Amino acid sequence: MRRLRANAILGLRVIDRDGEQAGIVHDIVVDHRDGVYTILGLVLGRSAVGGRFGYGDSLQAPMPWKRLLKWLRRHERYVRWADVVALEEDHVEIAVDHGSLPGHWRQDS
Repeated sequence: MRRLRANAILGLRVIDRDGEQAGIVHDIVVDHRDGVYTILGLVLGRSAVGGRFGYGDSLQAPMPWKRLLKWLRRHERYVRWADVVALEEDHVEIAVDHGSLPGHWRQDS
């Protein structure tokens, strides 16, 4: 089992299968079971401010913050860890087109 440090991934450019930049890694979605952390995917975009407030799929923001956070997350994209094909020193390569990436992480993704 390979161990990764979050700081080795955060801030890296993400390149899609066509060589286009898909965004910057702003957050890592993990699952924690039985003392083991498993990476589920990466949150990409220009900024991850909305997600860093803790609002996402399972925690909904109160009004009027809901609209503001939705606007802040408008450029956010999510890539499943299974779609990551290479983790290089200065970028991450994914096997999908960045245009097909979902708008944000969902627990059932």
